[in-house]
Amino acid sequence: MSQAVINFKIDSKLKSEAKEVLDEMGLNFSVAINAYLKKLIIEKRIEFTVPEIPNARLRRSIRNAEKLIKSGKYTVYKTHEDFEKALLS
Repeated sequence: MSQAVINFKIDSKLKSEAKEVLDEMGLNFSVAINAYLKKLIIEKRIEFTVPEIPNARLRRSIRNAEKLIKSGKYTVYKTHEDFEKALLS
């Protein structure tokens, strides 16, 4: 198998943090990048994930819902139709 070299620029903090994680896993950048590129070729897609950290609006909604639950001032609907009727009234 012939070898090729890829050079790219990366934020130094990102590189340092990635190196720490790879070291903990017993891997190096070459192994990690090769594995990633093989996955890219097989799947023909790049997957981006977003951390599951709620934004300010969602955190506020969750707090409000928790307050309603604690106060007991909420309605339970037995059917979807009952819920829909309440929404439309």
